[in-house]
Amino acid sequence: MPFNWKNNYKLPFSFIIFFVLAFFLLGEQLPALPTYLFGPGIGGDGPVKLHILDLGLTDSLHRPVAYLIIGTVIWILFRIFTWPLAWFGGAVLWILEQQTLTPLDQRPTLINAIIFTFTFWVLLTLVPYFIFRWVDKKWGGVGIRNAILVVLVINLLVSGFFAYQIYVLNNSYRGLHKNTGQQGVSPKVLPPNTCPDSLMTEKDKQTAVYWNGKTLPVSAEEQKWVEKNCPGALQNP
Repeated sequence: MPFNWKNNYKLPFSFIIFFVLAFFLLGEQLPALPTYLFGPGIGGDGPVKLHILDLGLTDSLHRPVAYLIIGTVIWILFRIFTWPLAWFGGAVLWILEQQTLTPLDQRPTLINAIIFTFTFWVLLTLVPYFIFRWVDKKWGGVGIRNAILVVLVINLLVSGFFAYQIYVLNNSYRGLHKNTGQQGVSPKVLPPNTCPDSLMTEKDKQTAVYWNGKTLPVSAEEQKWVEKNCPGALQNP
């Protein structure tokens, strides 16, 4: 029996909208919840997953466009190929994007990219695809419309929670505005795995970094991370 590589299910164009909303919920919003519910990392230490509302404009504005591009590529793959081939093709493209187009200071190692592909990438791509296909088969166009509305409402509710945390309670992890309720504890000023333009150390002065057009004081923990992972920042005055 010859191998059938072509998908007989003509995936509707509306899948792009459903996928982008599901991708945003599963890949952007839910992973950031622990940070704003329990603090950054275990016991308040370690890297944090910042919500899109807590990022600078240059980092947040491009994400909806990137999600739309990803959704379109995934739709094309799943419309043409059977789901194992479509998933594998999307996984290869994701790894290539991570290893070429991602900025150097945020680029994962090849091993981490592969591990992500065979774990979270399965969740981010196959789960929306099979949910959409099941809804389409059971309820048709009306079901697809309702599924899109449900995911949209969930995203709005979760975004409302983050907006309340960041703008009302001032629980922002982007700069020096996080209200920790503790004195003498410097919050993190750099996004996770981000190298500053330069690290400035002067005698009898608090260590600071120059990043995103601003000079920001950093804690000893962040200083150690920059010294270990950002040799380029140490070369700048």
